[in-house]
Amino acid sequence: MLVLVLLIATRAGTVPVLLWVTAPVAMGGGGFGVHIGWKNVWEAWGMRTRGITVKGRLRRSHRNNGVEQFTYTYVDKQGEQRELASSAVAAERAEITYDPADPKTAQIGRGTTGWLVFGAVLILLFGPLLLAGVGSAVAALASLAL
Repeated sequence: MLVLVLLIATRAGTVPVLLWVTAPVAMGGGGFGVHIGWKNVWEAWGMRTRGITVKGRLRRSHRNNGVEQFTYTYVDKQGEQRELASSAVAAERAEITYDPADPKTAQIGRGTTGWLVFGAVLILLFGPLLLAGVGSAVAALASLAL
């Protein structure tokens, strides 16, 4: 708010004021998209490099908000029995890949390529928005120095 007041008080013009006002929206949206993309890439890369694949057995199936859910049980490397709920597979047995560093992170199957690509696309789409927001804020601040 102080910068906005300074921009108006110094009569910096309409463009710097608009740049300053719109910068948080661009930085917030871009930052959120980059964060989600990075989280997807990080988890998928962790599964790809550290993941352990074990056999899982279908324990039960049920409907949750109109979607068929399947609960699988599997035994991790430490011998602890764990569960994984998914709507992706409806088989008696399934391969389950989990991250031994974070056993709560698990998925049906071995595939991580799709998540890596999805995360990279989010970063590529939202990264420029984040940079545009930062650039807008810097441009507005630079107008105070001129």
